[in-house]
Amino acid sequence: MSRPRSRIGWKATIVDTFHSHTRTQAHHSALVGRQGVVAAVLSNGTTALIQLDGLACELPNGIRRWPLQWDDLELKEPTTVAGPPALVTGLRKMGQLVELHAVKPGSRVALCSSPARPLPMCGWSVPFSATAPRACPTCVAMVKALEPVTSCCPLDEGH
Repeated sequence: MSRPRSRIGWKATIVDTFHSHTRTQAHHSALVGRQGVVAAVLSNGTTALIQLDGLACELPNGIRRWPLQWDDLELKEPTTVAGPPALVTGLRKMGQLVELHAVKPGSRVALCSSPARPLPMCGWSVPFSATAPRACPTCVAMVKALEPVTSCCPLDEGH
């Protein structure tokens, strides 16, 4: 079998919860048979974080990612994994105020030149959303300026 780290992106079907954590076992009937993708490898390679397919309202307690032991999974060939987002969310806290900034992956400086820490979550980063309530207005303006301009007029296409 391949090393656990190389299993990220593999398709997984939950066949049991016997070997997994007790809190995961409590949702046995709702989890068995569901499919998803290995999103991360946890606990020194002993546990897979599975991102379930389907809408959040269809998932047990609305939770999309579940930690499961490898023995509780049936793994299939790897699927393509989306690359990291162009801009991730970075935090800047000033007293009681928390502001969300657009940060390039691997950087600690926002587009607006403010210091901001990216929010890593189990090996992935939260993509920046210009519609977030606490998004930095300067970062939002810069992100919108970076977006390609698309024409809504069909006559402009191809000319």
